[in-house]
Amino acid sequence: MASDMYKLSGLNPGFQVKVRAVVSNMEKRGWRIRIVWGKRTKSENDSLVKKGFASRTSKHLSGKAVDLIDRSVGYSSNKGHQYYKDLKDLANKEGLIWGGSFTQRWDPCHIEAK
Repeated sequence: MASDMYKLSGLNPGFQVKVRAVVSNMEKRGWRIRIVWGKRTKSENDSLVKKGFASRTSKHLSGKAVDLIDRSVGYSSNKGHQYYKDLKDLANKEGLIWGGSFTQRWDPCHIEAK
């Protein structure tokens, strides 16, 4: 994960502390975390919007969102997967919003600041 940590460098400082706690606690539960996205540039975000993978108002733009996957699970369509249950639990404990609770687009690897 050390090589992924640079992806957290652009995050809002208070949010970054909470994300690091979530990552650490996920790893204590046995997950091997890969940070897919931290803060995104407008250009990166626009590219993802065109593909239908992001919102124009994404919190990634302001450094208040991150996407985390497990290196062996990746992204699963199984809404009941233990990885998602653990991520939801630990994000909630840090006072963060879990993307699996979104009503318009299910995004279970995403956590963001309130």
